[in-house]
Parts: sequence; structure tokens; C-alpha cells
Amino acid sequence: MVDQFGNDISAVGIPVTGFLGFAPAGTAFPTPSDGASPTLTLEPAYEKAGLLTEDGGFEWVLEPDGDQVKFFQEGYQIPSGLSNPTLVVKLAQYDRLVRKLAWGKTPDANGFITIDAGGHLTDLVAFSEEIFKNGVIRRRIAEVTVTKAKVDKSERGAVNGTELTLAVKRSPLLGNEHVGEWLIPPASTVAPTLTSALPSGQAAGQSVTISGTGFSGVTSVTFGGVESPLFQVLSSTQLKAALPAGAAGSAPIVVTGPAGASTARAYTRA
Repeated sequence: MVDQFGNDISAVGIPVTGFLGFAPAGTAFPTPSDGASPTLTLEPAYEKAGLLTEDGGFEWVLEPDGDQVKFFQEGYQIPSGLSNPTLVVKLAQYDRLVRKLAWGKTPDANGFITIDAGGHLTDLVAFSEEIFKNGVIRRRIAEVTVTKAKVDKSERGAVNGTELTLAVKRSPLLGNEHVGEWLIPPASTVAPTLTSALPSGQAAGQSVTISGTGFSGVTSVTFGGVESPLFQVLSSTQLKAALPAGAAGSAPIVVTGPAGASTARAYTRA
């Protein structure tokens, strides 16, 4: 909740767990709607990198590079458009996948590889997920290339991590930008309530904007008992839903979430 000073301590991100997945270049990205699902299942091509070290979580450096382009008229400038974005992460495990990521090699039947310290060129898709203490989920996806691998100095009784630095590339799947990001609110613990549904008098296939509360994690929207063919949760207090086929007249709306179904709200359709 936001206090009188405009601060919302419940919105502070304190990571408690997460994972990092990799897939070969060209693997399909989750759609924006699929990626927003709390129960997202990635394509089989994605492999999880396993445990990270305690201090080795995701460090995304997403900063512009180069000086701003300035103009003759004082005060006018625009970004150069250049950047050198990276993702740094430290993996705790040292296994087949980590070796493949770090050195670009798959071990033979003897567990043997050769390592070229000059690096390797392997294009990948990286997918990260962080779950915060407040229940919020942050996910990011990007096309990347491993540019550096550094194995920790071996210390008795300590985790021997492998730190990877990955260059993040512009992707046509992201509008020629670098990173796709989802921020998913925690599922509501109370059933949705409906306060309005506008505009009234819509017909099959047309959209209705429904306002209320408790829309996080909504699983179903019905009109007159018939499932909406398409709906999109815009926020915890608003969603859009397309009307299903049906006869003109009364079509009460019911929204269902993890904590149950709303009380039906009267709606008249065309």
C-alpha cells in the first residue's frame, strides 16, 4: 500500500529464488501473454542452468554507450542509440551444461573437452526468472552470446562458481531492442469484485473493459455463462474481454481467479 509520502514498501523487490534458462538461437520466445502466466512452462529446448551462488544472481547492465548527439542549438541532444548491454551471472554447479556455456564444448564419453581461452561464438537465448518476497515475479528474455567465463579460485569448503558474462544483442523478436521483461503481480488472495463493464451493448467479438479488484491471476471471464474467447488482464483492477457468441439481451459477467469467482455483474449485450 502507498503511504502518505507516496512510498510503497510492499513494492520493494527482495529476491528469494529464481532460475536461469538457456536455449539455442532461433528458439521461440514466449508470447507476451504466455510469459505473463505464473505457471509458465518453457519450450523443451530451454535448459535450466541449475543453482546459482548466493551472490551470483542476475546482473543486467542496460546502459547507453557513447556520448549524446548534440545540436548547434544549446540544450538539444538525443541518445546515440549505441549500447553495450550485458548479463553477468555466477553458476554454482559445474556440469555438462555449464561447461557447454562456458567453453562451448560438449564432453565426450570420457568427460573430456579442450578449452580455448580465446572464447567461443555460440548464440543463445537466455531467460531469467526472479521471485521476490512480496510474490512478484520478474522475467526477462534476450538473445545473448557468452563473452567471458571465469572460474572462482578453489577454496576448501567453499562453492567453486563459474561467472559468465553474456553480451546482449538487439533482437527482431523484441522490436529490435535488447530485452523483453515481464513484471507479474502476486495472485490475489480474495475473489475478484466487479465495479463496471464498459461499453454496454457490445456484440460477439467486441471488447468490454471490466474494472474492479482482485484481477491478478484471473483464469476465466464469462458472459451469460459462456467463456470469453479472449481476455487480457491489464492490471489488478482492470481487464479487457471479448464477448463470445450469444443472443442479444442479458449476459451477466463473472470473473474467476485463484481465490474464487466474483459476484455476477449485470450486462446487456447486442
